[in-house]
Amino acid sequence: MSTGGRDKRPLPLSENALRQLIRVAIEKGYYTESLHHPERNISVDDVLHGVERSDWTLVGIPEWVEGSSCYRYRISTVDIEGEELTLILSAYPAEKRIGFITAW
Repeated sequence: MSTGGRDKRPLPLSENALRQLIRVAIEKGYYTESLHHPERNISVDDVLHGVERSDWTLVGIPEWVEGSSCYRYRISTVDIEGEELTLILSAYPAEKRIGFITAW
């Protein structure tokens, strides 16, 4: 077992910590969106509506993205019309920032 500092990957955020990060990032405007959703007309308003709800859930295990040094999280929620919505977002806790990657 290596103890070298080669891969100092942080642990993924807990659901509560992710909720707090999302809340702060939205309040301060520290979010970006590069949504890719060719089969649906999903707006950033749909995405914000979905993550501002208290009943969204995490799906699967967060994915570490080496090139961005961040975790990506999959969230299941609903859009403004109440239609099922799945989001992928990247989280940058040290910067209190999130990025909306894709939604469907």
